[in-house]
Amino acid sequence: MSRDQHRSSGPSDPTRRKLLSTGAIGVAAAATAAALGTPAAAQDNSTGVTAQPSPEPTSEFTGQCAFITGGARGIGYACAEELAKAGANIVLYDIAGNIDTVNYPLATEQDLATAKSNIEALGVKCIAIKGDVRDSTKLEESVARTVREFGRLDILVVNAGVTHVGVLDEFPDEEVQTVIDINLTGAVKTTQAALPIMRSQNAGRIVMISSLLGRLGNGDFSVYASTKWGLIGFAKSTALAMAKHNVTCNSVCPGWVRTKLADNDYILNAVSPENPNFEAVIEAADANYHPLPIGAYEPVDIARVVKMFCGQATAMITGEVFDISQGQNARLNA
Repeated sequence: MSRDQHRSSGPSDPTRRKLLSTGAIGVAAAATAAALGTPAAAQDNSTGVTAQPSPEPTSEFTGQCAFITGGARGIGYACAEELAKAGANIVLYDIAGNIDTVNYPLATEQDLATAKSNIEALGVKCIAIKGDVRDSTKLEESVARTVREFGRLDILVVNAGVTHVGVLDEFPDEEVQTVIDINLTGAVKTTQAALPIMRSQNAGRIVMISSLLGRLGNGDFSVYASTKWGLIGFAKSTALAMAKHNVTCNSVCPGWVRTKLADNDYILNAVSPENPNFEAVIEAADANYHPLPIGAYEPVDIARVVKMFCGQATAMITGEVFDISQGQNARLNA
């Protein structure tokens, strides 16, 4: 790209700058205002002062739509709940079934149905889709359905992921491939399905759930950590590719979180064979390497940061990596 071309793709266009600052939220608000018109002002006859009508209460994401992978439980469901509480309609995409090469139970169809019911109880619409992030066709069909039913796709949370633990050269080939295919290739396929819609809208927010182990090596979770490092690189590359389309992409890197990915017999027996108990593992982490001895995060703690990256305060932030890691990022290089 030439220097002049580079300048032309920057945010010098005031229209583009305005859209960046308002994002899809502002576009939706402007469209709603245009459709409904401005209510007539009322005059207080006792003072002769024209009183402006009180605006209807609205939530930050009213009218928007969020597509969330791995949405049936854990961090994915917590993200759905936080965004729904703020007015967003939700699409939950989850495999909702076990995989032979994953050594702990995944979400169930009942988990997915319950998640849908709980989201709808918050007063928004919700679609629950049983689907695999390794399946490009299913993802594309699901995004098309999202736009068909909700008319838009504003937020993409790339969350689906699995792990395994142990000695690197003892991992079966099939297990290695599953972790790579879901955590990294699945993230690419999910993003590929959503980008054409966001590009056509000229607006969108993408948040990718990486891990503290995407920032630090780990001998027990070597393949998982590698996929999460790769996910950060993919998020940064997506941020660069989509910036000119007013689409932001950021990654979030949690430490220990109380989810079934970590709190299961397979993981606990591997990391703490003498006391395979989640609370014991977290107490040891607090004692040995958590600068903030606060225990495990709850999924909602991560979801609130994801929501922040979808909101107005971060409309001009992209390509960032945000650690939520009990303070362990204080040990990283600047």
